[in-house]
Amino acid sequence: MKRLGFGNQCLFALVLGLVLGHFMPIPALKAVIPFGSAFIKLLQLIIVPLTFSTIVASFSKLESIALVKKLGLNTLIWFMLTAAIASVIGVAVGSLFSPGSGLILDPAIIAKYKPREIPNIADTFLNMLPGNLIHDIAMGRIIPVIIFAIFFGIALTSLHDQGRHVRAFFDEFSHVMFKITRVIIRLSPIGIFALVAPVGHDYGIATLLPLAKFILAIYVACALQLIVYALLVTFVAHKNPITFFRQFWPAMITAFTTSSSLGTMPVTLETLVDRVKIKESVAGFVAPLGATMKMDGCGAIYPAVVCILTANLFNIDLSITQYILIIVTCTIATIGTAGVPGTASIMATVVLLSIGLPLEGLALVIGIDKVVDMMRTMTNVTGSGICALIIDKKATITV
Repeated sequence: MKRLGFGNQCLFALVLGLVLGHFMPIPALKAVIPFGSAFIKLLQLIIVPLTFSTIVASFSKLESIALVKKLGLNTLIWFMLTAAIASVIGVAVGSLFSPGSGLILDPAIIAKYKPREIPNIADTFLNMLPGNLIHDIAMGRIIPVIIFAIFFGIALTSLHDQGRHVRAFFDEFSHVMFKITRVIIRLSPIGIFALVAPVGHDYGIATLLPLAKFILAIYVACALQLIVYALLVTFVAHKNPITFFRQFWPAMITAFTTSSSLGTMPVTLETLVDRVKIKESVAGFVAPLGATMKMDGCGAIYPAVVCILTANLFNIDLSITQYILIIVTCTIATIGTAGVPGTASIMATVVLLSIGLPLEGLALVIGIDKVVDMMRTMTNVTGSGICALIIDKKATITV
């Protein structure tokens, strides 16, 4: 029998975990769960050193500061453009499916719901800036690490020949981290099985049926966004989309099961370099940045559909201005969504408040967040990979 490829192994582990998890007795489930937790911890282990070394090594391969600016500008443009498309799709699909129509909020759900605290703009900005890096790392803040790595890389690039020894060190260090990453990623099928088995056990038809339209709307919107990505691959990157998705499949499956763009980042980076064959200088810059700023599923599609659901729950007729405001706010929200599980609800809260909708609508969908979070995160990570491919093909950056 033909040996399963790595991507198919991950897919098989996903399906097997969902099916067996549904029928698995509690003792067996408790024995499996630690393997998923261990896989997540291994991914978390390499995030900071891999992020820092690859960004610095990527910048060290660029010939001038002008190329650094060009790479950053191209990345931001494609991030925002695809986010705007995702926001429009979220509003369109939400309006078509009309989730929340005919549903009545359970008072018990409202009583248990506590709105997520929204940090003010000043605190958000300050938390992004590097301060005590050790403290930032301990708090799980990756953006300060990325910013410091960018500063470090720019300074190293400006030194030209003077910095050759430091450049050589980080180039070799990044290759060491890639080697460790590849070893950990080979464990993905085991980790994926262990992560999705509890999902298969916890969510039955009775749990999902009342919110089936909402779940379907999220999945359809994300699927349409994937079709948009395929079109971009075809007409902008001039690559066969089937080939790309087959190459990028391990990162997509890992994102689906971990529900964390940041946790998937090592897999994304390794997949882009080893399987998609994107230049390390481009992948090393776009992938870490995309793990924190490229949130088409969590920051664009999900808040848009939640807004439609909330409006339907409370019989609120949204105006054209409010629809436009949803799209604009969701597009901006994709840049401010951190790549860790749970922050999509914060961004949904931001968008709900921006257009004056009650927060109680979010209470209805918190219970099934894991079910939709898997598809949201896969969309996030795929968008990051698509942007890296386009920038690699179109930016004409000399490395």
